[in-house]
Amino acid sequence: MQLILYPVLNLRRHEPDLHKYMRDLEQVVILALASASGIRATRVQGLTGVWVGDNKLAAIGVRARKWVTYHGLALNVTTDLSPYNNIVPCGIVGRGVGSVKQELQRQSSGSASRGDSDPLSGEGSSNPLLQDARLLSQYRTALLDAFSEVFDVEFVDADVASLTDSEALV
Repeated sequence: MQLILYPVLNLRRHEPDLHKYMRDLEQVVILALASASGIRATRVQGLTGVWVGDNKLAAIGVRARKWVTYHGLALNVTTDLSPYNNIVPCGIVGRGVGSVKQELQRQSSGSASRGDSDPLSGEGSSNPLLQDARLLSQYRTALLDAFSEVFDVEFVDADVASLTDSEALV
């Protein structure tokens, strides 16, 4: 499964620059991966998205109208990657698609040979559905925390109908 973050953000109240906005969304993912499980992700010059090695873990796609954004990012957390074996994802030859779970499993096999702890272990680790649910919850929180940090916003629970026009778009 993927986690999708499609913020509706008024860039006039931040910085009206779509390229910077995309880099900031990439930074959100990079921070979330690092804070949730220590995955070191990067940007790749000339390619939008977030990468671990040659694998894209997060895709970024934005649109804006009058500097109000819609669309955003998709982070592969527990995504079944087998359909990508038959295509050239995003038209990028020589690079693949990855997921958080795949990266943690790769790290786990490397850490087991060194005697380190398994990043996928813990309560429910023998049940793949519980493990996936735990990862999705962990990364949901990490994405929201990182978004709050990068864009200097605070999330509050609110009934959408009760928001005024000035409050509706951060």
